Amino acid sequence: MSKKIEEIINTVVEVYFKENSEIEWIPAKVIMPHLIAAGVFPKDVKKGLPLRKFLRLLDKNNALDSIPLLHAERNENSTYWYFVREGGSYTPKEPINEVTNKQKAIRRRESSDEYYLIGLINELLSTRASHQHTFDFLLGDYHKNGRTRTELPLDAYYAEKNLVIEFLDKSNSESINQDKMTISGVTRAEQRDIYRKRKQGVLKANDINLIEIDYARFDCDAEQNLSRNKENDVTLLKGILKHYIS
Repeated sequence: MSKKIEEIINTVVEVYFKENSEIEWIPAKVIMPHLIAAGVFPKDVKKGLPLRKFLRLLDKNNALDSIPLLHAERNENSTYWYFVREGGSYTPKEPINEVTNKQKAIRRRESSDEYYLIGLINELLSTRASHQHTFDFLLGDYHKNGRTRTELPLDAYYAEKNLVIEFLDKSNSESINQDKMTISGVTRAEQRDIYRKRKQGVLKANDINLIEIDYARFDCDAEQNLSRNKENDVTLLKGILKHYIS
């Protein structure tokens, strides 16, 4: 079976280069639709994962020479696979890792107004916040199983100051449907309000100080994104945090 797959891959790659005479080399994932059409793999997953798994298996068994046009580019953490036409040239280069959805979400968050303001607050308080901090006593509603609950994240927690900072949601920034019903039997908008009040009550009961900051207090553009006038923003934050600034 393994030999048959290798023979088909070789044939598909040779045909590809014959039909695309101007191309010297390609990332291995480019050939996936042709391999699927040839019946090597039933479908593609994660842009060539089935092929990468097969090539890794050949690599483990020291059998990469069974696919003569295959080229492996390696670094400390990964191997990147390419096909190079016979007699063609391949210019080695450091591959650029594809950014995962999780990484994209992290980058969006780190460039957000929330992180910008927390950065300013860190400077004013001379300490760093714990982002999206959770306490085991501050929980959301029960899940579908009726047994488990998720710890509710807080925007910023300053342990040295015994202080939590929460930013009030921008009224027009939500891309999700606020009228959609949650498992708790209320709309998402209502759920947000319930959780906001729960945070207020639970934090107070545990003698943890809470400051809620409304983005509307800062200079914003038409989309309610902060204008990021640092001087003005720092002045405003100094007033909000006056009891916590040393």
